[in-house]
Amino acid sequence: MGKTKIFTVLGKLTAGALIPEALNQGAKILNRELEKRQDYVKIPDVTGLPVEEAAMVLENYGFQHSLIKAAASPQFSNSTDNQVIKLVPRAKSNVPATTFLKVYYVDSATISESVVLANKIREMKAIKKEKNHKNMQKVVQQTTKVTEKLTKKRHVSK
Repeated sequence: MGKTKIFTVLGKLTAGALIPEALNQGAKILNRELEKRQDYVKIPDVTGLPVEEAAMVLENYGFQHSLIKAAASPQFSNSTDNQVIKLVPRAKSNVPATTFLKVYYVDSATISESVVLANKIREMKAIKKEKNHKNMQKVVQQTTKVTEKLTKKRHVSK
């Protein structure tokens, strides 16, 4: 019997003994995870709702939560006053019913600051675009000058 055949036979014997044990261990782990997640609840998506309405929905689901005023950001410039913008953990996540949620919202002051930030960013982009446009014009002019000089030196006629 060659070495290859010996290793093949040993491999089959070992696999035959180990595979059922591996399956049993995998089934035990899977059952534990399923039991652990049996009482999980899906977090409702309350983003975009008014704060009071979102609080009522979360309380109906049995979640404890806190309301946190969000910092100004350009992405909030189109939001409405007292609107929920984010949940932590994320909306639609499956979590234990005892999970504490953080509900981020924007108020009128945050929206005003966000509008100012958004306008600044738009202005900066416009300035950058204008600067790039001027640089491109300068490059085109220099290229044209160099081309004209070369044609004059060569005395190329059309």
